[in-house]
Amino acid sequence: MNAVYVRRRLRKENCLGSGRWAEQTNDTAWGPLTDPARNIRRDARGAAILGANGLPLAITMDALETSKLTFIERGARTEKEYLRLFPSLNTSFAIRENLVARAAYYYSVGRPDFNQYAGGITLPDTERGNSSSNRITVNNAGIKAWSARTASVRLEYYFEGIGQILMGGFRRLFENQFGSKVFAPTPEFLGLYGLDPAVYGIYDVSTQYNLPGVIRMECLEFSYKQALTFLPRWARGLQVFVNGNTLRATGANVDSLTGANYLPRSASWGISITREKYNARVNWNYRGRQLKGPVAAGRGIEPDTKTWGTARLYIDASGEYYLGKRIAVYMAVRNLTDAIENTEILNQLTPANARLQFRENFGALWTLGLKGVF
Repeated sequence: MNAVYVRRRLRKENCLGSGRWAEQTNDTAWGPLTDPARNIRRDARGAAILGANGLPLAITMDALETSKLTFIERGARTEKEYLRLFPSLNTSFAIRENLVARAAYYYSVGRPDFNQYAGGITLPDTERGNSSSNRITVNNAGIKAWSARTASVRLEYYFEGIGQILMGGFRRLFENQFGSKVFAPTPEFLGLYGLDPAVYGIYDVSTQYNLPGVIRMECLEFSYKQALTFLPRWARGLQVFVNGNTLRATGANVDSLTGANYLPRSASWGISITREKYNARVNWNYRGRQLKGPVAAGRGIEPDTKTWGTARLYIDASGEYYLGKRIAVYMAVRNLTDAIENTEILNQLTPANARLQFRENFGALWTLGLKGVF
């Protein structure tokens, strides 16, 4: 086991009055330490022995033996603690018996994952100077958890039968989102990992940091679900649903919201029928065009080049037929229409025929079976 991680959270409800709570988080982690300087021949004084080319001589060139010398299991230890306050306000007002208005204001937090503290450290070769290939590589244990303030409103209408219709939206302000950078370390930063500034202070650090500025996200959402009890008897048991939302993000470093963190357009809808002898369902799931991340600028790559996932629509279907009270046959189909997913790399000047990077074709997944209750 190369890493050990301990997180302790002390949560106190309503410690500052109604609608407020606080969390004290303490992180302690041990991760792997990689030190290339441990594979250098040294004389009795501890100075490196140089070869004919003027570079330090290695103790061994064998990859396995080099790893045994330079890799120290749980050789890096980090600690971090932080306190967060979470005030919140939730209200609701019954306009009518079946019509309710709701509003809320609350704080939330996104803590770094475990690997942020137990990911280990790769040290530079102290016999060589500072360069892009000889620097300290480490996950930043001093990074702050990102936080968000959200204000939301919602209007809900309940049907006399089974179902409801909902409309609402929210505005969320993000701070301290995560980014990556290379910088000259301070003694305080090196102290997080027990590194001597006199030895390692001259080397750059490649790590993460908290992005400056605020990202504002605004969302509109809609949801409808109803059992169609008003239909004729032959159509009893029919239900429909539809929901969707649209997101818009603005502000500094908005490109840090990628992948599952930011889906500008999404929707799903479906229909189902339930009868005594059988049930069947068909669901549609739509995901709009999605930013996956920026592409590092380089030769022939413009600074505004980004990776995008194209829009796609999945259709899933399933059903069951009861052979008796305890036995039923079932069928489920995932991606019924064999939808594909494209990934594109482009900037404002990229022509349409040069954008496709790769295409994923998952195919349709059919499942047939027999199930029983005993």
